[in-house]
Amino acid sequence: MEGPKVILLTDEERDSGVMDDKKLYDAIEAFFTDGLVVVENAIDVAIIDKLNDRMLKDTEKLLAGQGKVHFNHLNVNAATKGAAAGGNLSQVPPLEKEWLFPEVYANKHGARIVSNILGPKPEVHFIRSNTLLATDERQMVHADIRFEHPEHPFAIAFNTCLVDVGPENGSTELWLGTQNTNINDHRELGEPMIAENKLEERRKVRPPIYPRIKKGSIVLRDLRLWHAGMPNPTNDVRIMLAIVYYAAWYKNGVVTPLPESLKPTVEALEEYGQSKIAVKWVPDDGYNYLDITFSNNFSSTLTPWVWEKIQHIKTVKGY
Repeated sequence: MEGPKVILLTDEERDSGVMDDKKLYDAIEAFFTDGLVVVENAIDVAIIDKLNDRMLKDTEKLLAGQGKVHFNHLNVNAATKGAAAGGNLSQVPPLEKEWLFPEVYANKHGARIVSNILGPKPEVHFIRSNTLLATDERQMVHADIRFEHPEHPFAIAFNTCLVDVGPENGSTELWLGTQNTNINDHRELGEPMIAENKLEERRKVRPPIYPRIKKGSIVLRDLRLWHAGMPNPTNDVRIMLAIVYYAAWYKNGVVTPLPESLKPTVEALEEYGQSKIAVKWVPDDGYNYLDITFSNNFSSTLTPWVWEKIQHIKTVKGY
């Protein structure tokens, strides 16, 4: 079984924000079957190139110590070499008016698919990116959810690669069809890593894939899907935006601090994509999006005990 399913949009579909009904049907079918679907030519590459150039400058700032630096700790040798050796930098994109492109932050194709799966007015509670630096390390296979959770779709990661991606520069390892597993498949409650015996069982059914994704594509992934970051042996930084949509009924509690001057911009994005962006409004004075603290609390405020139950896990503390 090859994959993932790729839905190719025409330029007219891309620019109008309306895809053919059969393509929407196929996208939703693929999502429920595989836990992931790719929509190619969803964003004009001119916008992607512009955003990539801008974000690479911020990457340099973060590596120079200007901002709050967070490296994902899931690399195989994190315990001995540290998280930075894994090269997976969690970077906040430029949250400034001229860089908040509706085609990216309220993409109509992505929002339409998401709202057909999660329900009306899905909510954005996570706006960051996975910036993969040069590294020879891979991540351990994991799911982004590390607590007891619903066993049906409630959150979807909206990923946008800012360059062409393939095995040669760190295409994510994807275990398609694993979205309907649960926390019992993890090494332990509170840890995202999948147990080795479960991986071997699944490998016999459907082994992982390493897809080629063209820039300008969007990837919609069930947040429960097993995956792993791979080595990037090149000297080129690979940035992949990561925006997480939640069902409105789920009530995730994470908010993104934004300056009050962006209220009209955010309202316009919400109207454009028929979604909500969860925001904590702060004064413009002294605001720096690179200082936003990382949070991986993907739990629901309606079930606070599932997060409280895992606070003793080392990698959870401080989040």
